[in-house]
Amino acid sequence: MRKATRLDVVCPNRSCRCFNKLGLLNVIRKGKQKNGTIRYQCTDCKRTFARTINTLFFRKHLSKKEIIAISKQFVEKNSFRGVARSTGHHLDTVRKLATDVANHCEQINDFLLHDVKLGTHEIDEFWSFVKKNKKMLPKNFS
Repeated sequence: MRKATRLDVVCPNRSCRCFNKLGLLNVIRKGKQKNGTIRYQCTDCKRTFARTINTLFFRKHLSKKEIIAISKQFVEKNSFRGVARSTGHHLDTVRKLATDVANHCEQINDFLLHDVKLGTHEIDEFWSFVKKNKKMLPKNFS
């Protein structure tokens, strides 16, 4: 049996006794997926999962680098067909990714509105602050 090391990954299984508890040494590495994402396994409930669970990158065949490159072209207001041509991906792939990005952004805004209880003006100021201070982040932060 593999030895568990201290990882910053938690078990996403709600029925597991170790659900969302950090530092229990219950998560071990369990190989890689085709796109390079590392898989993990909870030694308590035996569930395997990817680190990207509950993120925009979950269940994507594209690499993180490709998703970021396509998303940057969305920001530049390129057409879907233009993005598909320039990146070499299928048009349906680009449209699906755009839908997923929009849904993820909507979930973040809903979280800020309902759970954090920010007003729409405060959320706008929040995103302006994030955009303004983005260049202050370390280069390897992503």
